[in-house]
Amino acid sequence: MNLQIQTQSLSTHFPLPPFPPKPKFLQAKPKPSFKLWSSLSTVSVPPTKTSHKPFPAEVSRTIMELSSMGTLSTLAQDGWPLGVGVRFAVDAEGTPVLCLPQPSPDNRSTLHVQLDQCGLRTPQCTIQGSLTKPADATILRWFDSVWKKRFGESADVDNLYTVDVQRVLQMEDLNEDGVWVTSSDYKNANPDPLRNSAEEIVNEINTNNREDVHRFCNVYVDLDFQVKANGNKA
Repeated sequence: MNLQIQTQSLSTHFPLPPFPPKPKFLQAKPKPSFKLWSSLSTVSVPPTKTSHKPFPAEVSRTIMELSSMGTLSTLAQDGWPLGVGVRFAVDAEGTPVLCLPQPSPDNRSTLHVQLDQCGLRTPQCTIQGSLTKPADATILRWFDSVWKKRFGESADVDNLYTVDVQRVLQMEDLNEDGVWVTSSDYKNANPDPLRNSAEEIVNEINTNNREDVHRFCNVYVDLDFQVKANGNKA
């Protein structure tokens, strides 16, 4: 919030009695009084993003970049929903690429992916969309290169399908409410640039900066705990 101080100019006030009495003698001329008036006004500033927490779309893109297995749910021929484990790769816009020998006759599908990581939280996302088989041979070769980059092997181009992303449900952890992400927000989001080295960075900080971590927790979180190194108190 920005503060603007506005100062008014000096004004002279000559106080006069409400009912002038009949003078019996000369009265001294009153001295002028000077008053300084100032007014304080506030200007509203649009709120800015002060938190560095990534947006749900960015979290979803990061999960899809770091994972390679998920659960694909479709409608079987008998009308019952069926979920099976699948491998997948993603292109530059986060579009899932799958290799399916026997796709469902109903192209409506969901791909559920959760990120296994160290710690207690399990971030996850569920992509709703339609299974689509590219018809263009050039596009199929491109998706085959995406698959080979992820798994180090070529895929059968006749079995390559993509999930046309309609919307994404992102959840920070199990048993928590999710946030819906639009298709455009998902495709335009950038995954975490440190996604491939984050675990290494955390391990290095925990190993080489134990005392700093201890001080941070005591000052900012008010946790008075003891840091242990190799089973001994530090």
